[in-house]
Amino acid sequence: MLFFSNTLSIIIKSVIIGYLLVSNIAYAGLNKWVDEKGQTHYGDRVPSKYLSKEHSVLNDQGVIVRTNEALKTDDELSKEEKQRALKAKEDRQRLIEERTKALRDRVLLDTFTSEKDLILARDARIEAVNSQISLAETLINHDEKKLEDVKLRIKAIEAAGRKPPENLHKEIISVGRQLENNYAYIEDQNNARAEIIKTFEADIKRFRELMKAKHAAEEKQRK
Repeated sequence: MLFFSNTLSIIIKSVIIGYLLVSNIAYAGLNKWVDEKGQTHYGDRVPSKYLSKEHSVLNDQGVIVRTNEALKTDDELSKEEKQRALKAKEDRQRLIEERTKALRDRVLLDTFTSEKDLILARDARIEAVNSQISLAETLINHDEKKLEDVKLRIKAIEAAGRKPPENLHKEIISVGRQLENNYAYIEDQNNARAEIIKTFEADIKRFRELMKAKHAAEEKQRK
């Protein structure tokens, strides 16, 4: 009875080992792919028509150990290249902005010791612009009077029945251009003044943040 039991145990073990060996042989090195109808296939070689599609390699236990992705089309590759280029451009821009901000912070801390210094600097810049605008307005008043005088001279000459000299007409054109230039200059200076105010508002706000962080760091060190 004991002999029969041992023999049966040996037979069962042999069957199990044989099954495992057969299973390993069945799966080892197999490839898995899906055809155009969505049906899954297994084989030691992937048909050439499916090599460009996604396919997998199985291990001895039938588990996928590697998946070869489908080859991308020219349109897909071109799209990916554009996306990489766009991301690289965005990364460069972000880096430039970060460095510019860091440099601006350093300039603020190195140049100004208090918020009052910033306000004084702002007012000085605005005053300089206002002076330029005032000068342009003076020139405009002068040119407008000059233009009016030339027009009156031409009118008087024509009233006397004579033809006005050509240089008077040229002077009207010249003075008119000067007026246009000065009006445009004043507009530019007004825009510059608005930009100065906007920039200093941002700088003052940032300066407060930097000083608050600086004082907090100093307080932390003292503790």
